[in-house]
Amino acid sequence: MKHTILLGALLALAACNTEQVEVSSAPAFNIDAQRITVSGVSSGAYMAGQLHVAHSALFSGAALLAGGPYRCAAGNIQKALGACISGGDIDEPGLLEYARTAADAGQIDSLENLAHDPVWLFHAANDAVVSAEMTRAAASFYSHFTAADSIVVVSDVAAVHGMPTLETGVACDTMAAPFLNACGYDAAGELLRALYGELQGRVAASGQLVPVTLADAASASMLEEALLYVPTACSTGASCGLHVALHGCNQSVEKVGDAFARGAGYNEWAESNNLLVLYPQVASSKLMPMNPLGCWDWWGYTSEDYANQNGAQVRAIKSLLDKLAGRTL
Repeated sequence: MKHTILLGALLALAACNTEQVEVSSAPAFNIDAQRITVSGVSSGAYMAGQLHVAHSALFSGAALLAGGPYRCAAGNIQKALGACISGGDIDEPGLLEYARTAADAGQIDSLENLAHDPVWLFHAANDAVVSAEMTRAAASFYSHFTAADSIVVVSDVAAVHGMPTLETGVACDTMAAPFLNACGYDAAGELLRALYGELQGRVAASGQLVPVTLADAASASMLEEALLYVPTACSTGASCGLHVALHGCNQSVEKVGDAFARGAGYNEWAESNNLLVLYPQVASSKLMPMNPLGCWDWWGYTSEDYANQNGAQVRAIKSLLDKLAGRTL
C-alpha cells in the first residue's frame, strides 16, 4: 500500500486553454544559461537529481522534495520500491562509483561542476510515504562533491507527502489530490531562494501558461506537450532564467488537471524574477514500459542509461531546453 501511494499520489497537470505553441517554430527566448535550475517532488525529485548530476554544466542547482540520491535504484525496480522509499541499504559506495565512472566516460558532466551548486532537500515531518532516510542519503551523496554550506536540508515542516504551499490545495495534514497542501509554507519560494539567492517578492502570475510541443515524446515515454510559464517580461525579449519543475506520479495532463503548474507557487516568483518555468510531463502506460501512473524513470524502464545523458527522458528535456533557447545550451 505504501508503494502504491507513492506511485499514485502526487501532483497533477492538465492541458491549458491557451493557443498551442510549437517549440520548434516559436521564437526563442532570451535564456540566461547561468540561471538554469531544476526541482521535483518524489519521482520528480529523483529525476531532478538525475538531470542535475548528468548535466551539471547546465543546471546550477537542484531542489529535491521527498527524494533520494542520484541513481538510487541502480536500474532495479525492487530496490526502487524497497530501500529507495522505505530506507535501508542503498549501497552508497556503488552509487558514487557509478557517478565517477560515468563522468570519466563522458556519460555525465564533470562532477567538479557540483562543487558550489546550491542543493535544497526537503522532507515533510509527517511524510509517511518516503523515509527521511532518503533525504539524508541524498545529502550524503551530494556531500562527496558539493560544499557543505551549499546543501540545505529542511525537515521541520509539519506536512504530509506532497507539495507544501501557502494556501493552495487540501489541508496540510491531508494526503489527497491535487497533492498540494495548504500549510502556510511556500516550498516553491523557499527552494527558488535557495537556488537563486535573494529574489524580488512574489506577485500575481500575470504571464501565460502555454503548452509547448516535445519532439519524439513517445520514445521517452513522455507526453507530447509540456507546459511553460512565460512571465510578461520574458515574452518581450528580456533576459530570463529557467527553472524546470518536475511532477510526481499520477500528475500529468492525463490525470488530474493543471493544479501543480498553476498552484504549486512557482509562477508567482517567476513573474517578478524573470524566470521561465518548464513543466515537462510523463505519459502513463499500461503496456510496456509498465508505468500506469506516469512516474518519471528513476529505475530504468526506458533503458539502463536512464540516469545519464543517454537516458531518453534526460535527452528529451535537454533537447526541449535547447529549443526554447534557440541554441545548444
